[in-house]
Amino acid sequence: MSKRFDGSQQALDLTSIHTDPDLVSQDIKVALNRKTNMEAVIKIIEENIPQLTSLNLSHNCIQRLDELSELVKKVPHLKALNLSHNDLKSEHELDKLKGLKLVELWLVRNPLCDLFKDPSSYVSAVCQKFPQLLKLDGNDLPPHIGFDVETPTTLPPCKGSCFGSDDAKVYIQRFLQQYYSVYDSGDRQSLLGAYHDDALLSLTTPYNVQNPSRSGLREYFKDSRNLKRTKDSTMRFHLLKHKRLNVVALLNELPKTQHDITSFTVDVNAYTVSSRLIFVVDDKSKESTRAFSRVFITVPAVNSGLCIINDQLFIRMATTEQISRAFVAPAPTPSSSPVPTLTAPQQEMLSTFSLKSGMKLEWSLKCLQDNEWDLNKAAQIFTQLKTAGKIPDVAFLK
Repeated sequence: MSKRFDGSQQALDLTSIHTDPDLVSQDIKVALNRKTNMEAVIKIIEENIPQLTSLNLSHNCIQRLDELSELVKKVPHLKALNLSHNDLKSEHELDKLKGLKLVELWLVRNPLCDLFKDPSSYVSAVCQKFPQLLKLDGNDLPPHIGFDVETPTTLPPCKGSCFGSDDAKVYIQRFLQQYYSVYDSGDRQSLLGAYHDDALLSLTTPYNVQNPSRSGLREYFKDSRNLKRTKDSTMRFHLLKHKRLNVVALLNELPKTQHDITSFTVDVNAYTVSSRLIFVVDDKSKESTRAFSRVFITVPAVNSGLCIINDQLFIRMATTEQISRAFVAPAPTPSSSPVPTLTAPQQEMLSTFSLKSGMKLEWSLKCLQDNEWDLNKAAQIFTQLKTAGKIPDVAFLK
């Protein structure tokens, strides 16, 4: 091994070591496909050349990489590894080396290379295991995009809603309040007025291949247009709902929901006064702890509101953090009765008054309306009525 080591390059070449003349002349055969021999080689490397950066193990009939997994902690500076012309039959053997930060790897002339349908699949599979790889089988790889973070790093917090302008904010908040009031009412037929005659809708859910029945989204699977799962072009077209009658018919079939409008994050992608408005809504939904992201593309409606021409709905299971944040602020109980249109300041006042008084939104709304949206006056009247015991228990949040 000393004879095969290049100190200037910190490289060790053990190619076909079982045929080495010095060993053969003494009737010694070092077979690296034997556990004890490979362990001995790794021990010598660890004790004598722990700074090794390049190791060539080609032409050694290696079938398994169990012992080589020790290189991850014992030879941490290893950057180049040649395993070509061996007998590795499964790509899963490479998982045993995933801790190595390799930039060069040779696997050519191993049976595992023939398992892939095309070269790109082979490159992709190997790069997933070694994301810092720059060269595979002597070929340069396209530059990858990634983050080489040695220590845990806290990402900056997500920003809140971005409406683009005060006008857009008023339009969208009014639209969302009215839309989800009807959506959560149980009768979504009234949403016909919210969609354009030629509207399109697509519904997508992530697909749990291992156990779809236990993912909590099975009620949505039959309508999901997940392009990774739905390969047939005819079915992809069928699952894309076209015309507002078909759109609302699908929405009527979806499970009942209750949304926490206070948890919505809205991002306006494009907005002009005279043409279309595109915005994304993220939400945490209480029912079955689901969450969603939704992209609306709208145009001005005849009644000065918004009319949806494209609706992309992505439903997923909510994370633990999302569940903890959802439905913290008081939310209205779903009702089929129409909800009055409120301005942004009125919505903020309603939320504040409901939070401080402890009353449900519909009772808080009535109190504010009766006092002409004078917050101080409404608070004074509320205190008087509560002290006198004239507010029923049903008015308060439980």
